[in-house]
Amino acid sequence: MQICIQSYPGIGTALVNTIIREAEQCGYWSIYSAIFSINKASIALHKKCGFREIGYRERIAKDRFGKWQNTTLMEYRAS
Repeated sequence: MQICIQSYPGIGTALVNTIIREAEQCGYWSIYSAIFSINKASIALHKKCGFREIGYRERIAKDRFGKWQNTTLMEYRAS
């Protein structure tokens, strides 16, 4: 499943935490996210919600301007 979250300030934390809670209730124990590495705000949001960086991929996707971007791979593990 792919989820794209673009929101107003303060809404992102609530949305990510809801996704985590619902995933855990459905029996999922890990969630993965790939974020453009230049998107520092999204990386910080994921870290705030309990995700950790597990790696990166170089020049894996183009942004909307056609420029190749790296992605940061993040993981959440249920406790």
